[in-house]
Amino acid sequence: MLVARVPNPYRPGFNQTPTALAGREGVLAAFREALDVAALDARTPRPLLLTGGRGVGKTVVMGEAAVMAATDYGWLTVPVEVRPRSSFTPQLVERLSIARDLYAQAPAGRDVEVVSTKVRAAVLGLGAEVELRRRTHPASTTAGELDAALAGAVEAAEAHSAGLVVTLDEIHLAERAELADLAATLQQRVPDGWPLVVVMAGLPSMREPRRAVTYLERGEWHVLGPLDPAASRTALERPAIAAGRPLSAAAADLLVDASGGYPYAIQVLGHHAWRTSAHSDGIDVRHARAAVAAGQRDLEAGLYAVRWQDASPREREYLLALAKLSSEDVDATSAGVARRLGRAPSDVSYLRDRLVKKGTLFADGRRLHFPTPGMAEWIVRTADNEDQ
Repeated sequence: MLVARVPNPYRPGFNQTPTALAGREGVLAAFREALDVAALDARTPRPLLLTGGRGVGKTVVMGEAAVMAATDYGWLTVPVEVRPRSSFTPQLVERLSIARDLYAQAPAGRDVEVVSTKVRAAVLGLGAEVELRRRTHPASTTAGELDAALAGAVEAAEAHSAGLVVTLDEIHLAERAELADLAATLQQRVPDGWPLVVVMAGLPSMREPRRAVTYLERGEWHVLGPLDPAASRTALERPAIAAGRPLSAAAADLLVDASGGYPYAIQVLGHHAWRTSAHSDGIDVRHARAAVAAGQRDLEAGLYAVRWQDASPREREYLLALAKLSSEDVDATSAGVARRLGRAPSDVSYLRDRLVKKGTLFADGRRLHFPTPGMAEWIVRTADNEDQ
């Protein structure tokens, strides 16, 4: 039997924008406000800083911000991803120079977007993608060069009554001194009222006191965590409806429960629900159960294993104690974990903080959660197998 080829509407994976971005209305509204302030009020808004564990959609939100800037105002977005043990400023200076050149050649009223190492040039009226040859970055770039590159790009944008968005991802990997140089450059230009919006994203460790940069501390911070049940249901149901294979209410309940509101898990489970229902007109409980089993295997081989391997022996002890509490349906708090370990809460609080900053755990008031409900059971099984 031939089956029609229908695109799967769920998109697990890094920087894959879901077809229904649910539960992030607050941060998107904040970006829209910053964009309006920069475009209409002739004032440079505070930087927006997004923090949260891996898989909660920080990169996706920044991508949506770029789309919003291009769609609403025709602004360029200059994206930079910080790399481990590598300076990000040379790449930022290079991308700003590209943005300056694009604005210089763009017909008035056209919008452009810098994407990775390519530029979508159709919006410039060139009708094709222009491949940008990557120049060799210098070993370092001075604060003066960064300021000049920013000024050049902004001035070129202003000549078109436009502005600029700069996004920096994985900012927790940046060296504090380099981040401080960027912050100082931005701060000294605030009185100039540049049409410039800066968005940074990283793991919760970006807020550690030893990494604090005063100007960024006064930025607008947004913590992205798990979605609530209503937003999780929207993220699961809306793509299925749009693609013509709706979820039954019971199937949606099952998938929402299994996801724990974790955005990455929602996409994984939705993907498998779509796959298991390939011969059907809808996704029912049978398909959802099969999807949960397949999705669990997917998460165990990837997300769970990676985070377990990344944990130190002491962190694993902490994770195992929390997993046992969670499996027993006991109030899983940091105090409860400390009691399970036979330690004072103050003795193990550093472990809690490290695991939350890594994104291995989520904190909700006093309670601690794993990204998805199945991770606790997997940790218990894995620890038992390692002891044998």
